[in-house]
Amino acid sequence: MAFVNSNQTRLIYGTNPLAAYLKSATPAFAADMLDTTTLADTSKVYAVGLTEYMLNVDGLFDSTTTAGDVWANITADIAAGTTEPVSVASEGFAVGNSVWVLPVKVATYEVGGSVADLVTFTMSMQAAIAPAVGRSLSDLTAYTATTNGTSVDNAAASSNGAVANLHVTARSGTSPTLAVTIQHSTNNSTWTTLATFTTATAVTSETVTVAGTVNRYTRAVFTVGGTSPSFTAQVSLARK
Repeated sequence: MAFVNSNQTRLIYGTNPLAAYLKSATPAFAADMLDTTTLADTSKVYAVGLTEYMLNVDGLFDSTTTAGDVWANITADIAAGTTEPVSVASEGFAVGNSVWVLPVKVATYEVGGSVADLVTFTMSMQAAIAPAVGRSLSDLTAYTATTNGTSVDNAAASSNGAVANLHVTARSGTSPTLAVTIQHSTNNSTWTTLATFTTATAVTSETVTVAGTVNRYTRAVFTVGGTSPSFTAQVSLARK
């Protein structure tokens, strides 16, 4: 067994790392169980109905709402009904670690407090598409030059496509650009492009989906341009 200390858990909502605010993060799956029991049965019988994926978080409220700050971004998303990429890593975003890849919409956001305690918040999010559990292809770190990420061995190829998240949480430099692709390989030597994100010139986030075969090995490639550029970014890929 390999138990995990919860202080390693990290979550990125769009362009906002939230671990410094959160007390808990709970990805969840639920399915309606439809009762099909008849007089001829001797025990309950059920059929699986509609399914849903959720993410529930709670933490400490920060009253800073300047444009671009975490809570200003979140409340703007709620008002606009925006779908945001969210990545949840129980052991942190080191390459190869397990990550929930969830494009979500915020369903509820509540702020409250009690006497002699801090103001807290809870937020419930619904997955906009069926999420998947995959692997981190890069830690949340600064990229200042073109880099081929460390490859991840997924043990075998798969055939049902994949979903991937990119989070760019900070940028600096003169006219900086960041082009991120995900490559895959059958032998960890010859690489082809699997997925391409929109070239970033500012903080941004994006979910992309791909169909068909995903080869055994995968990696992220970061192509950086501009004068004295720096982008803090993280990428994860989950096979369906």
